Amino acid sequence: MDTPELPAGKRPLDEGDWNMAWLFPDEVVAARERNGLVILPLAPVEWHGPHLALGCDNLLAHAFARRLAREFQCPYFPPLFVGTERERSPEMLESLGFDRTAHIEGMDFPNHSLSSAYLREEVFALVVRNTLQILLGRMKFRHVVIVNGHGADNQKSVLNRLCAEFNAAPVKGGTQVIWVYPGFPRSLLAGSIGHATSEETSMLAASWPGCVDLSKLPASGKLRNADWGIVDGETFDCAPTPDHTLRESQDPRVHTRVDWGREQLEQAAREVIGEIRGLWF
Repeated sequence: MDTPELPAGKRPLDEGDWNMAWLFPDEVVAARERNGLVILPLAPVEWHGPHLALGCDNLLAHAFARRLAREFQCPYFPPLFVGTERERSPEMLESLGFDRTAHIEGMDFPNHSLSSAYLREEVFALVVRNTLQILLGRMKFRHVVIVNGHGADNQKSVLNRLCAEFNAAPVKGGTQVIWVYPGFPRSLLAGSIGHATSEETSMLAASWPGCVDLSKLPASGKLRNADWGIVDGETFDCAPTPDHTLRESQDPRVHTRVDWGREQLEQAAREVIGEIRGLWF
């Protein structure tokens, strides 16, 4: 039987993309035998102002996973667009400029044209736990780095619990699972991270330039948190501006810089790469 002729083409792997969806089984097995590492990027579809794509958090996680995978010559699992949120506390509602009695989950503010795709916390936990069981059990990887693009407190709590659960099992090599943020070096993580502000906008512009469109924001004027869902870190620390508007220092219309975004992504990658090497290699 003649072998059919197939059209010539290039896979993403030819350009250094180790997305498992594009790999053949023998390539995944060879990578697994080399160091046993797999990367798992995840984050929900979520409102990030009108100027950023809804997949912002996951797109950053995807780009960061791709960078780590290139470094370690290991696969990364196709990004999971999953995440969770809870209702805002009265103190946070007041900081954002809402009534303390309002019921608002995550970034789903009343004035937004579209809701986010949050899973219930217990569903999110089940999805991530089952994925880890597949990677560590059935697919026989030894180490998983979760790249978590979403900073909700309850999401972080779920990931902390799952890491503790899997790392408590007595296995050769000890720690099996860790989670990291994509693109935020420790210098930024020292305080609260803004949402859809100049930091995220710069990093998304550096990694997925077609997913940023600043023209969708008004050319001038203050950006009220409750209207736009663009919130600086100080406001998340319950220290808002008097009129509940975005601080100029984090305004994406003024301070978005692709080179700065690229620098932050690379600095964070070097920090995480050092952590992984110190832990497993």
